[in-house]
Amino acid sequence: MSENLSGSLDKPQLLRLSQGRWLDIFAAAGIPAHLLDHGGKPCPKCGGTDRLNADRDVASNGKVFCRGCFNKSSAIRPGDGFATVAWWQGSTYGQATKWVADYLGVTNTPPPPIDIIQATADNKRMPVEAFRQFGVVEAKRGRKNIRVARIDVYNEMGEVHSYFDLWPGSKGYSKPGKGSSGMFFPGRLPTAGEIWLLVEGVKDAAALVGMGYQAAGLPTNNMNAKYARLFPGVHVIFVPDLDNAGLRGAQLSASRLAGIASSVRIARLPGELRPSGGADVRDALKIPDGEKLVREAMDQAKPWQPGEDDEPSDQRPDVVVTMEEAEVSQEVIEHLAKLGWTGANAIDEKIRLFVRGGVLVQVIEQDKVGDCQSLVIRDIPSCMVRERITQACRLVTETETEEGVEVKPVRPPGWLIDGIFRRGSYDRQIKPLAGIIEAPTLRVDGSIIQAPGYDAETGLVYRPSAKYPTVIESPTQQEAHDAVTTLLEVLVDFPMQDEADRSAWLALVLTMVGRPCIAGNVPLFAVTANIRGAGKSLLVDAATLIAYGHRAARKTFTRDDDEMRKVITAVALAAIPSVLFDNVDIQMGGASLDAAITSTVWSDRVLGQSRMTGDLPMQVVWSATGNNLAFGSDIGRRVLPIRLNSLLETPETRNGFQHPNLLEWIERNRPRLAVAALTILRAYFLAGTPQQNGGQWGSFESWSEIARGALVWAGAADPLPTRETALASDDTVILLSKLILGIAETDPTGIGLTTKEIEQATFGNDAHTPRSEVLLEAVTEICGDGFNNRKFGRRVRNLSKRVWKGQFIDSTLDRTGVQRWRVRQANAGFAGFEGSSGSESRFPPRSSNPSPSADDASLDSQRFHPHPANHANPAPSDGDWGEV
Repeated sequence: MSENLSGSLDKPQLLRLSQGRWLDIFAAAGIPAHLLDHGGKPCPKCGGTDRLNADRDVASNGKVFCRGCFNKSSAIRPGDGFATVAWWQGSTYGQATKWVADYLGVTNTPPPPIDIIQATADNKRMPVEAFRQFGVVEAKRGRKNIRVARIDVYNEMGEVHSYFDLWPGSKGYSKPGKGSSGMFFPGRLPTAGEIWLLVEGVKDAAALVGMGYQAAGLPTNNMNAKYARLFPGVHVIFVPDLDNAGLRGAQLSASRLAGIASSVRIARLPGELRPSGGADVRDALKIPDGEKLVREAMDQAKPWQPGEDDEPSDQRPDVVVTMEEAEVSQEVIEHLAKLGWTGANAIDEKIRLFVRGGVLVQVIEQDKVGDCQSLVIRDIPSCMVRERITQACRLVTETETEEGVEVKPVRPPGWLIDGIFRRGSYDRQIKPLAGIIEAPTLRVDGSIIQAPGYDAETGLVYRPSAKYPTVIESPTQQEAHDAVTTLLEVLVDFPMQDEADRSAWLALVLTMVGRPCIAGNVPLFAVTANIRGAGKSLLVDAATLIAYGHRAARKTFTRDDDEMRKVITAVALAAIPSVLFDNVDIQMGGASLDAAITSTVWSDRVLGQSRMTGDLPMQVVWSATGNNLAFGSDIGRRVLPIRLNSLLETPETRNGFQHPNLLEWIERNRPRLAVAALTILRAYFLAGTPQQNGGQWGSFESWSEIARGALVWAGAADPLPTRETALASDDTVILLSKLILGIAETDPTGIGLTTKEIEQATFGNDAHTPRSEVLLEAVTEICGDGFNNRKFGRRVRNLSKRVWKGQFIDSTLDRTGVQRWRVRQANAGFAGFEGSSGSESRFPPRSSNPSPSADDASLDSQRFHPHPANHANPAPSDGDWGEV
């Protein structure tokens, strides 16, 4: 309604004039004062026992309600003081409005504009000059342009960052948006040595400033820990409201100031303590001698004493939960990224989060075995995401109240937990985790990781499993040579086939110890022997114990590619540094294993789940053991054999070893042996990683340059010649050799054979067609007992143009368009073929290297046969020498 009143005055203007004056207006209208007290009263109009209720802020808005008088059939509706006057006088709403205007002496002349700051101060019982010290200015709020008193709000940095609006009859509202709450200061911040009173809200603070005190207002009944930094060296007195929440808030706030403020005391206002809704400073000032009693309360404030419910160590930042889910999630992730990386608590390391393959993971201690307690990587379950959120920050909601903004802690909502758990990408805020190491190692640039903790450059967590001597920062080539001799002590009792095999084992150790400094792929190390019990498994365990402090992790080798893929995925997820396929008694190979060996990342579906792993770093060092290992598919070119050749019939029964219990000896000497491996690599990096001749190996270029190059540079034998064993055991090479020999034998003219002619030469009965037993073996291996044209053609096409001993199979079309297979000679100008699989010339002898320097010559004179007696009659030791 906006009818004109007294000529030019309308209802909104009259309402503004009436604000804060309704009790006087009602008294003039004849309404008894006791009817306007809070709580249900009998209605003098219609009876009842508790029908009549006056609004808590009836003095400002004039609202009175009766369930009997104000109903759907009533002519008067409750809503403001005019309706209350009409109800009491039995008049119309317009008549009551005219009566109020006459009582206020309203004329046709518009009244002067109200001073909103003065009106607000009067309405909220604050001294106006004290109120103005809080940076109060007149402003307009919202689309209705409500005139308000706008108060400065300070953040934890002591800067004005927001505002709080207050006006007569309102409870007050903050600046719209998240993070607008803060503290109220009377124009300046506290100074060390001063006495400051802290209360809830700006109104009580202004009342105390009007009494001559320095006072600041809190946004809630307790002070967030982040504001404590604003009171260094200050003498603080908390003045809580007289209710349980106020006292608890003062106790908690005081605990957060301990050690920052010079002193902290808590005052008790005069009056009765209530469970809720207790009196505040302004209420206490209304009672008889109120100001005197309030001052006495300040003087008698008691020093704060720690209580059981205090949280002095709670420095968690607040995150306000709003409808802006993406913004809230991002802020929580920022705090999760810092969890466990600051502070001195021992638990910090245990609550750190990492990301691996787009999944949140943690590093935990597995069950202790003896004196060893290793770390493992585990995915964070969603239930633990909830815990980590509450450890990283305090989630709160903000609700505007008359005193300011009420902040309430809340539990992490389901949408937040699920959003963070399934996010997949964390904007590089949460640190990536590549793996865990238990011994010093090298980075790609050759620098040494020997400080425990997380290494940001490599993404590795280093937890030493032994006390290591400091790695020499600048070792020489001679010291690298001496380190080779130190490591070869491990092999004194093994029947190594030759020096290349000793170096191949050294390469295994260097690869395990220095895997982070090798940027590319590393080969599979296959320990093969001519007989059981020669010490194959022990040889791998020895290398693993030096590098990782424990025996090799065993996995079962399978030719089922799906099962092998699951094994590889599990290994990649757990960041297992080394895996041993022990006692392999079938042909090795398979597409998944081939891919894992020559891949730097791995991605697959998580077993039992519908999600992918994401790109996981593939840093595994694969190894295998078996008697006379055979290699299928394409794995032969990915393998570096380590060959054992025992001359004993039952080597497991032999005794008389220099190291009867080899693994126990390694455990005692492990720090010295691991540092020896690092010394070789470090010295090689310092020398500039000089290229060594004969070390090219496709797919393993970085490994050839680093691990193999360091050994050759330090004076050890070249390990690459052992590859001939794997290549010779490659069934693909054997099949190719049979096809080449068979086709060449059946086609002496070199014009080529059609598929039909090959069938006749193998399975045919034509007496005039020469038969080739070698070609028959190859065709039977491809097709089985009967010739299959399609299967044969597909297999031969797959092998075409692959060179074996300078020859390869090629196909051409004759004049009739029929395909013919023939054998051709490779030459230097013929490009696009794989290298020879069986040529001895691919691995030149060491004498083909350039002339050595004087130092090189001295190293060559000390070729590694440190124990010739044992080398002449090598054998494994008892106890650990079997196929364990």
